[in-house]
Amino acid sequence: MQRIWRIVLISAAVVAAVAATGLGMAYSLGAFAEPGRFGAVPGCSVLTPEMFAPVVTTAKVEADGDNCTASDGQVQVNVGYTLVRKQARVGGPELAGRYLDVVAGSGGEKLDGVGEQAIRQRTQAIGAPQVISMRVSNLIVVLSVVNLGGGDLPPGAEGGLVKLATALGARLGA
Repeated sequence: MQRIWRIVLISAAVVAAVAATGLGMAYSLGAFAEPGRFGAVPGCSVLTPEMFAPVVTTAKVEADGDNCTASDGQVQVNVGYTLVRKQARVGGPELAGRYLDVVAGSGGEKLDGVGEQAIRQRTQAIGAPQVISMRVSNLIVVLSVVNLGGGDLPPGAEGGLVKLATALGARLGA
């Protein structure tokens, strides 16, 4: 009887060791890394003229591939997408989050309630550009607004860009 129990215990130990080895290999190959919700960039179809209204009220929306531009001749808003795919053991959403953490460390201001993670950067360049980079799962969306005439942004443009980013983040997160 003792011999049968020894065989059962040794067999169970061998099965557990093989299973642990298999799980370890699967982990190291990235089998458990989250790819993220997006397999492709959503393009301009998710944007409506109403979403641009807080920044440019009479916008002409144009698409250039997956990048979108809205302008009223004085103010221009750009929206671009970057898809982040998982790499080895690191998931797409985590890599996208790491990217935004690095960008935020270079003078960015964190924005709460915009996408899953967002930062705003203001620059002192001609046209007073402002950039918002946000993450929704494994998708990074970069929104920018600039005065095409070279002066300061019109009143409400900075807040309008935050409203646009918030609306787009909610739409992408739904």
